[in-house]
Amino acid sequence: MFVSIGLVFFAIYVIIPIFQSFSYSFTRWDGLRDVNGVWTGEWVGIQNYQRLLEDPNFYTSLWNNLLWLVLYMLAVPIGLGIALFLNQTVTGIRIYKSLFFFPFVISQVVVGLIFSWAYNPEFGLVGEIWSWFFCEQTTNILGNPTTVCSVNPPNILGNPDVATYGIIAAGLWPQIAYCMILYLTGLNNVSPDQIEAGRLDGAKGWKMLRHVILPQLAPATFLAVVVTVIGALRSFDMIATMTQGGPFGSTNVLAYYMYDQAVGEGVGRYGYGSAIAVVLFAIMLVYISYFLWKMYRDEREGH
Repeated sequence: MFVSIGLVFFAIYVIIPIFQSFSYSFTRWDGLRDVNGVWTGEWVGIQNYQRLLEDPNFYTSLWNNLLWLVLYMLAVPIGLGIALFLNQTVTGIRIYKSLFFFPFVISQVVVGLIFSWAYNPEFGLVGEIWSWFFCEQTTNILGNPTTVCSVNPPNILGNPDVATYGIIAAGLWPQIAYCMILYLTGLNNVSPDQIEAGRLDGAKGWKMLRHVILPQLAPATFLAVVVTVIGALRSFDMIATMTQGGPFGSTNVLAYYMYDQAVGEGVGRYGYGSAIAVVLFAIMLVYISYFLWKMYRDEREGH
């Protein structure tokens, strides 16, 4: 009974919209109906997909998604390192755990706002640190105090060459916390008998980690990688909060470009936005299918 209710909601809010998006991707539609509720779109076949192949903004978004995918994976080893550090019984370790856990409990929008302020070259943290090294206090011709910098502070979010990296760095903050939590949970389930057996065999340091601890953390690693990959492909909140795809579309990813074309500044391109959504769904489907197959294969080999 309870399962059937869940399946009904899943079908209504997930399965049906997927098929609707796929069908809309073959149309030219502004997302609206006429006063009588009649659909006003036009069937255009594969024109939206042909347009994708000629759209430089699409390739920019695809490239940025690849950057997110590669750099976002840094959250996994960093999260593991922090978890190993926190998995100790020393004075004050609970305070450290709370500090590292904090980014996980705040929303992506709040994280985006925090880093937007930090990156501000005029009053942000980056500007303040920059002034310590490249600026000095002096007085102008009127005798008023002023600050003179030998090199102007960087405008990270205003520079098309580095804006994407700045957003990814912001996104890594909560993702590292999430991976850390997964690994802390896994470390609590590590068999102390195997640790002791490893010590008796002379394993310590890197050898202990590689041959004894990491194999037992394989389920946590698998989940951390899957969630991180999906998070990288679905990146939207940070971009919407920090740059809205700018400057000049340089920070667009597929999820945000899809939104922008369908209901953002590109209103009237619902069919084109649906085509982008289909491409993003296909990429995610490939990754998820691979990870599910790998999990199934590992379970078969384990038995």
